[in-house]
Amino acid sequence: MRNALFCPWLAWGNLKTNRRDYLPFLGAAALIVCLFFTVCDLSSIPDFGRHIPGGGTIQALMTVGTLLLPVVCAPFLWYINSFLMKRRRKEMGLYGVLGLEQRHVGAVLFFETLYSFLFSLGAGLLLGVLLLGLASRLLLGLAGVRTDFTPAVVPQAVLSTAALFGVIFLGCLLGNLLHLSLAAPSQLLREDHSGERDLRFGVPGCVLGALLLAGGYTVSIRAYFDPLLVGGGKIFLAFPAASLLAALGTYGVFIFGSIYLLKALKGNRDFYYQPRNFVTLSGMLHRMRKNGAGLANICLFGTMTLVTLCCTLAVALGQGQVAALLGTSNEGRGDFTLNLERMSQGELSLLFGTLAFLGLFFGAAFLLCTVLVMYYKQLTEGHEDREGFVIMTRVGMGPGMVRATVRRQVTLVFLLPLAGALLHLAFALPVLVRLFGTFCIQGTTVLMAAGLGAGLYALLYLGVYLVTARAYYRIVSQ
Repeated sequence: MRNALFCPWLAWGNLKTNRRDYLPFLGAAALIVCLFFTVCDLSSIPDFGRHIPGGGTIQALMTVGTLLLPVVCAPFLWYINSFLMKRRRKEMGLYGVLGLEQRHVGAVLFFETLYSFLFSLGAGLLLGVLLLGLASRLLLGLAGVRTDFTPAVVPQAVLSTAALFGVIFLGCLLGNLLHLSLAAPSQLLREDHSGERDLRFGVPGCVLGALLLAGGYTVSIRAYFDPLLVGGGKIFLAFPAASLLAALGTYGVFIFGSIYLLKALKGNRDFYYQPRNFVTLSGMLHRMRKNGAGLANICLFGTMTLVTLCCTLAVALGQGQVAALLGTSNEGRGDFTLNLERMSQGELSLLFGTLAFLGLFFGAAFLLCTVLVMYYKQLTEGHEDREGFVIMTRVGMGPGMVRATVRRQVTLVFLLPLAGALLHLAFALPVLVRLFGTFCIQGTTVLMAAGLGAGLYALLYLGVYLVTARAYYRIVSQ
């Protein structure tokens, strides 16, 4: 009996010991469960489509949201799980050194994943049920529908939520077991001290990344100037094509291009061999070799947050503008624009209100992803860099100089994703202007929404940066 309870007990103890690392992950997972369940439940309530004017249209749009949210949630949770396991490599290696077989360690990981899944699912569903009424009132208010409708919990939505996140956490477990099976205990113990090696295919990767990024920007710009793309409806394919190319190019530029830029600066002897630049540049080169993909992810999540903010604000600002055009002819606007001649005010409010509601939910999900990736990146790098800064103090660097070096490195590294996200938004504007043109929203309104969204996101990003930087300083100075 004791042997049967050993692995579940050890797993529970591990989660308690590492609660400072796991609680943000579990809290974020619970919030994502809440968001998905809310959208899924509202899209599944039978009475919603039958008794609410335009409810069928609302539910059709909400169903699209339930299909898109997992595309973001699953990679995000898998990525954060990899951060957590990276922090626990020594712990996993120590189990093997102490005599635990891989099957026992695998059982411990299974129960840790099971506990995490049950906590996230239970907390997320409970929060979703509590906020379901508020969410439905917000949705109907934005859609301009006045009714006393009270939403109900649909069992199918609960089952769909449990199934989706069961698959996501199963993927986390399989990834952890695969890493455990491919590495010997002694290798896990010394992974943090393994030497750095330059990435393979560095030059081709850098060139390919730059070409892909340029290709994405070109597609977006061409979408604005090419009337065939707009008039033929291909504008709806141009946006995902530009997004995919830009995303792939971002990884290439951050992972490969940043290293070669830093190497070029290092080759400048007059610049490199100064105390201030020497330590900062060496530290940044170390960071980019090991964590370039993490910065690329922050940049991409930030871009998604920015684009969602821009779209939501454009819908909110442009609704009155489009309402003034109701009843006018569609001639000259293209075959793929809203038919304002036949659309009523109620239908317009339904469409724009539901889009705004989905924008708020997706914006919250993207922002949560950005914040948590930043937090875990600071946490992981703080533990990796602590030993190096201890050595710096021993060789004569004072606390003030060490702190200034840390501040320069962290500031420069985390300003790069912000600058990249703002650049992506700037080049996405041409295709966004054409996309919103199909909704009869003027380009100036889209530009105004982009400016407001960029300002709001920059303030939020800098606020999160200051909070997470404190966590980094605290770890390094221990």
